[in-house]
Amino acid sequence: MEQDKQKKNKTFAWVLAILIVVLAAIFAIQNNVVTEINFLFLKVEGPLFLVIVIVFLLGFFLGRIMHLLHKKKKLKKEDTT
Repeated sequence: MEQDKQKKNKTFAWVLAILIVVLAAIFAIQNNVVTEINFLFLKVEGPLFLVIVIVFLLGFFLGRIMHLLHKKKKLKKEDTT
C-alpha cells in the first residue's frame, strides 16, 4: 500500500516536472528577441530564450545540489544519534 502511494507521488512529480519543462520551453521559444545581459563587468548579447534556458538550468542544478546537501546532512545527523 505504501509502495503504491510512493509510486503515485513519483509519477506525479515526473508529470509535473515534464509539464514545467514544456511550459518553460514554450515560453523561451516565444521570447527569441536579442537582448543585452550585463553581469558585473561582462556584457553579452544573445537571444532572450537562451538566457531563460540558462537561468532555468542553473536554478534546477542549484536545487538538486541543495537537495543532495540537505540529504547528506540529514544522513550524517542520523548516524550521530
